[in-house]
Amino acid sequence: MLRSSIFVFALCIASAPATPARAARLLAAFVDDAGDVFYEKPGDSDLVEGDFDLRRFEVWLDGKDVVLKVTLSSAFRRPQVTARETLTPVPMNNAIYLQNIDIYVDTDGAAGSGSTDCIPGRRVGFAGGRGWEAAVVLAPQPGPVRTAVESMGPAAKRVIVAERLHASGRTVTARVPAAALGGIPQPSWGWSVHVSGARWERSFTVVDRIADGGVPADALTMPVESIGEAWAFGGAPAGEAHPRVVDVLLPRGADQKSVLGSSDAKTGAFARVPFVSLEPTPPAPAPPPAPVTPTVTVVDIEGSSVTLAGDIAGIAPMRIGRVVDASGVTIARIVVDRVLDSGLVATILDGADRIHRGATVHFDPR
Repeated sequence: MLRSSIFVFALCIASAPATPARAARLLAAFVDDAGDVFYEKPGDSDLVEGDFDLRRFEVWLDGKDVVLKVTLSSAFRRPQVTARETLTPVPMNNAIYLQNIDIYVDTDGAAGSGSTDCIPGRRVGFAGGRGWEAAVVLAPQPGPVRTAVESMGPAAKRVIVAERLHASGRTVTARVPAAALGGIPQPSWGWSVHVSGARWERSFTVVDRIADGGVPADALTMPVESIGEAWAFGGAPAGEAHPRVVDVLLPRGADQKSVLGSSDAKTGAFARVPFVSLEPTPPAPAPPPAPVTPTVTVVDIEGSSVTLAGDIAGIAPMRIGRVVDASGVTIARIVVDRVLDSGLVATILDGADRIHRGATVHFDPR
């Protein structure tokens, strides 16, 4: 009798109608322009033009979770070589390999509220005096990135370095609890999505030590140099304030060159990026005028040394200078060795074959 009762109970369970699962609901979707990456692509053959080109961002609600979907122009894929500066392969098991994707959430839309600091190493700020109350980071190595984020102080507690990402074709998906973002996303919430290259190992080069005098916290961000390298973007403007993010989600009609080009080398101010939302937002402020930098010219070249003359006031040994062509594009770099009454003597760091007498040299403001 007992066995029969168990069988009937099991049969009832098996035949009972299943409770329908609640379908995920799309809350917001934003499209970004194609082909608007701000810098020159790194030279490594593993990379293609669309690897850092943001195309679409979606916010879904699935039960108590918020699902964030980011689509690029090229498919997410594991590269053939997973070591750049060492022979040891870097452990990467988070479905993303070449990019960092930072998602900032402004839940109140108020100026002067929230954090205005970006993830370490990204070098961006936010427009309109607005800040973020939560941030989600998608990166190949969550552990080291989380360690770098700890340098942000109290704001670090509101940063989620997402794990167990899912990549399918050109889209990567992250799932976070809605409570961690401040609740169910609302139409008034602002979103800011930034794509940067992922550095796999931390590098300590001579030029880093000369130019910076130290190594600041950096959440494994691929560098941006004046002249591109295998694992560095090219086309960096003057100074050290230029952003290391290469594509950002912008409101309709905003110009990415103006937004990401709004950094100020003279003051060190970062570019200011606006948030986007489903409700109308004011236009991004106009970028400040380009800073004026003192210039000198090459008067002599001998081996790996150059002699310079011109406006040398305030220039001291160990300063880095950029040799530029007629259009202002950096073609070589030098470092000052000696300061003379009549000019400067400098050593060529790179681009020796492109330097000629009369070439202009820029020394960016510190």
